Amino acid sequence: MNSLLHPLLRLVLTVFFVMAAAPVLHAEKRIGVIMTGNIPYYGAMHETFVTELNERLHGAEKTEIILQRPFPNPISWSNAARKLIAFDVDLIVTYGSPATQAVLHEKSNIPLIYAGVYESGGHADVDSKNATGCGFKVPLSSIIRYFKSLKTLSSIGIVYSGVEEDSVSQYQYMKRLAEQQKIKVEKIDIRSQADISKIRPANPDAVFITGSSIAHLYLDEILSDLKKKHIPAADIFPDDSESGLLMTLFQPAQPQGQMAAEMASQILLGKKAANIVPHTFRDTELVFNLVEARHLDIAFPIHLLIEATRVIK
Repeated sequence: MNSLLHPLLRLVLTVFFVMAAAPVLHAEKRIGVIMTGNIPYYGAMHETFVTELNERLHGAEKTEIILQRPFPNPISWSNAARKLIAFDVDLIVTYGSPATQAVLHEKSNIPLIYAGVYESGGHADVDSKNATGCGFKVPLSSIIRYFKSLKTLSSIGIVYSGVEEDSVSQYQYMKRLAEQQKIKVEKIDIRSQADISKIRPANPDAVFITGSSIAHLYLDEILSDLKKKHIPAADIFPDDSESGLLMTLFQPAQPQGQMAAEMASQILLGKKAANIVPHTFRDTELVFNLVEARHLDIAFPIHLLIEATRVIK
C-alpha cells in the first residue's frame, strides 16, 4: 500500500502544480493604446505595431488591445489615459506627443511605450522611469531651403496648434529660422474646425504644416483653402492620399510601429521600461509632388529632384 501511495502522491502534486502554473503561462495581457482621432499617420503606425507584436510573441502571451481614439483636444486625451489606467492594463502605447503627455500627467505605474513623438531638442520630452519609446527628428531648416529654391519667399505661414506642445515647439523653431532669414511669419493657430477660417485672410508665399493632430484632422479643408489661393504647402506627415501637398519631409510610420512592438514584447515578457533605451529616428523621406507643382506653376530644379526619395508625377 505504501509503495503505491508515494507515486500517487507525486502524481497529485504534479497535477496541482501544473494547474496552478497554467493561468500564469496562458494569462491574457491587456495593452491599452491611445491613437488620436482618424490620423492616417498614426493609423499606419498602429497597424504595423499590431502585426509586428503578433509575430514577435508567437503565442507566448495572449494579448488584448484596448484602443482609445480620442478627439484631438486636452480633455479627450486626458479621459482616454484615465480610462486605460482604470482598466488596469499591463502596458500603455501612445502615438504622438499629446497622448504621451496625457498618460505621463496621470503619474501611473503602468509601463508606457510611445511612438511618433517629435523630438525638438534631440530627445523626447518624456521624463518617467516607466516610459520608453521611439521619437523622430526632421531637419525643418530644409523646408525653408526647398521653398526658397522654388520661389521668392518673403513670408511663410505656419499651421500649428497651441494646445499641442510638440506642434508649438515646431512653430517656434521654424519662426526663429524664418526670422533669421528676414522672412515674415504668419502664425495660424488651429484649435478647432472654426479656426480654419484664419487661413483665409492670410496670404503668405508658402505654408508649413506642423505635426499637429488637430491640423491633420482638418487637413483636406486646410489644403482646399490654400489651393484656391495658389499657396504651396509642406508637411512633416506623409501625404499617402496625395491630397495636394507640394512637399513632405517625414519619418515613415512603419519603422516606429515595428520598434514600439519590439519594446512592447520585451516588457510583456518581463523587462522593465527603464532598461529599454529610447530610440530616435533621423532618416527621413522626402517627397515632391510634381502634379501639385504644375497646378501652382512651380518648376522643380533638377538638383532638388535628385534629393527626393520619391517624386509624384
